Amino acid sequence: MKILKETGNYLGEQAKVNRNIAYVFFVVGCIGLLYSLSFWILSVFAFVIGGFFFKNYLNYSGGLEAEELVTEHLKKLDNTYYLINDVKLPDSYGNIDHILLGPNGIFVIETKNFEGDIRCDGDNWYQYKQEWKNPEEYERKSPSKQVKGNSLKLKQFIESKNIFKKPFKLWVDGIVVFTNDNVELILNRPTVPVIKIRELYKYIKNKKSNLTFSPQELESIGKEILRRADAG
Repeated sequence: MKILKETGNYLGEQAKVNRNIAYVFFVVGCIGLLYSLSFWILSVFAFVIGGFFFKNYLNYSGGLEAEELVTEHLKKLDNTYYLINDVKLPDSYGNIDHILLGPNGIFVIETKNFEGDIRCDGDNWYQYKQEWKNPEEYERKSPSKQVKGNSLKLKQFIESKNIFKKPFKLWVDGIVVFTNDNVELILNRPTVPVIKIRELYKYIKNKKSNLTFSPQELESIGKEILRRADAG
């Protein structure tokens, strides 16, 4: 597999920023306790804020590790596949974790590092962890809606560039991939394929498509995505 763009610096930079802010508040809290017990309210406040930013740090660093893990699994593919990581298309709000261009299809991959019980009911998603104090499910932002929206954006973007010299209806496959070993998926009528990381390579290789893309077409798509994404 040819990697046209490595995982970007966004998640790494956000992890670093949140880690540093957390450490600052933790230090302030410790200094407050050491200086005088009369500052204990300020110290508690500083610890709470520090904990918030440290949680953000863990989320960003976990997301970065998840994206790197997906790239490692996809490296098993041969050089007829092209991978573009961490892409922001023009006029879109968020980044696409991975775009995979292959002879048997174009794929948008949304990567999640969630753990615990993850329940999907159509496009509604919920998370539950036994160790949580609140023994109720917590609704999550829908990764299926996210990947479908990104797939549509990519489809529209490619079609607007008139890369193909033949009329046909382009389809972009959206996939949600979970990378954490400690996740249990409970799927009820998912609207997109939802798989674990160990299933990703086999899913891509076995994917059947009515369309076959030539190396020249895939390279043209990849170059156009990189050119416009960098410009955006």
